[in-house]
Amino acid sequence: MFGNLKYKQKCYVLFAGLILFLFVGYSFSFSDTFVLKSEIKEKEEKLLWLKDKEKELPALKARMNEFERAYSNKDSSAVRDKLTAFISDYAERNNCLVTEIPINSSFKNDNLKVQTNSFTVKGNFHNLLSLLYKLEYEQKYIAKIMSARFYTIKDLQTKKKNLYLTMITQSFEQKTK
Repeated sequence: MFGNLKYKQKCYVLFAGLILFLFVGYSFSFSDTFVLKSEIKEKEEKLLWLKDKEKELPALKARMNEFERAYSNKDSSAVRDKLTAFISDYAERNNCLVTEIPINSSFKNDNLKVQTNSFTVKGNFHNLLSLLYKLEYEQKYIAKIMSARFYTIKDLQTKKKNLYLTMITQSFEQKTK
């Protein structure tokens, strides 16, 4: 069969045969091996990710328990009372003054109850900003700060400008049937 071919032609035929053998071998066995290897790598990465998330599970459960404790009292006045107590205690410790008693308004529909409270506090900028931060991060399961407004009013008797912070908070309660 290869007797009539010259040496250079035999090399080309053998090279073509080698290419054909590699192509057939790749399509029948090697390609499956590479696919399986990539699937194994993906699954190993998912397992590592799941193991990392499994370590976070106790912290998530603790946060859920804290959330449940914050909403365990279904009385709507409890939210306003907790916020008022927190803000009043902070104001007393940090030379601030709560100037307005919270305005409470509620909205109810079939599935949700929304309570909105408004607080106005007088003080210096650092203390008011610190109050805003503490309210946002320490009381975040009780109510969310929806609006914060700093403004000044000039006191005509003392001829000084006083800084005020008005915060509007909202708490949401889902009704269970």
